[in-house]
Amino acid sequence: MTAFVPQALATGIGSLPHNEPRAALRAVFQNFPTLPFWPQLPQRDFRENMYVQFSENLAAVELDLPHEYLGAVIDDHTLAQVEAFYARYLADDPNLFAVGQEYAEGLYALSDERAALRQARWIKGQVTGPISFGLKVVDQNLRPMLYDDALRDVLVKHLARKAEWQERFLSALGLPTLIFVDEPSLALIGASVVALNRDEVVRDLEEVFAALRGLKGTHCCGNTDWSMLLETSVNVISFDAYNYAENLALFADDVKRFLDRGGILAWGIVPTVEEQIARESVESLVARLDAAIGLLVKKGLDRDWLYAHALVTPACGLGTISVDAAERALALTRAVSERVRARERLGGTDF
Repeated sequence: MTAFVPQALATGIGSLPHNEPRAALRAVFQNFPTLPFWPQLPQRDFRENMYVQFSENLAAVELDLPHEYLGAVIDDHTLAQVEAFYARYLADDPNLFAVGQEYAEGLYALSDERAALRQARWIKGQVTGPISFGLKVVDQNLRPMLYDDALRDVLVKHLARKAEWQERFLSALGLPTLIFVDEPSLALIGASVVALNRDEVVRDLEEVFAALRGLKGTHCCGNTDWSMLLETSVNVISFDAYNYAENLALFADDVKRFLDRGGILAWGIVPTVEEQIARESVESLVARLDAAIGLLVKKGLDRDWLYAHALVTPACGLGTISVDAAERALALTRAVSERVRARERLGGTDF
């Protein structure tokens, strides 16, 4: 792994509720100047929905923008679309998989913020993962794309190219990158309603990870089989520590191996529900983070190592709540990070 010891720095997950990208970026830079991220803005436009955002030119997928619906259509034209996709894929030109500006205004606005990036040491991006995309987007018979072998391969390769393009786009800003592959649907692993083969899930994730040259992360905001993710080549695992710290602690041996090889845990300790955001304080969230880390310490993991190899984040994206609540959550995330870094004497950053 590339050396990355963030020492409890703070960053965000992805989505914000702002309608204007500059306002969203002001909140990002105010709270995360060292490790900023580009904001997804789903309330600005349906094309910034996390699934729609990376769907451009995807074979067999159609967007109904007036009705805000994204779905797959499998018909007599699908084979030709798949063949056209593989021709573009084999051309090995990431620019053929660029994300259009109307799909990611926050990403393009970030590229104009050279002055604001002067304090940054790294820059974070995100792409929707193939498992979540493939389960969410269904065909005309309500069958998820993930269950069609041909479309599953197309989807994985499409998202790998999207991730590769985004990494190059962000790298052009002169900073090393951390690209998250967001996989909320990994929480469905083990559920009776979803038939997910562990080996195939790992295979698909690794194909997307392999497209990235810089640091790669993944975010799952529910409970999942953490041993599966901890054994992949991912550098950073982001999870909802506000609600699921106890579940991660069940995989303490896997966590230790992950950390020993240079892995980072992004502790999503700040809630994303408005009522919870309103009632929590810096003190209560620091105590909650300490308790969450303490669960792993009790299993024999080194306390200092855990804090040094931690990021502090919200539990998930903030795009569905009010602007005021989201900005409070960002401020709480920054303040928790600052409090922990001061207490643990983690004043520097080792990248």
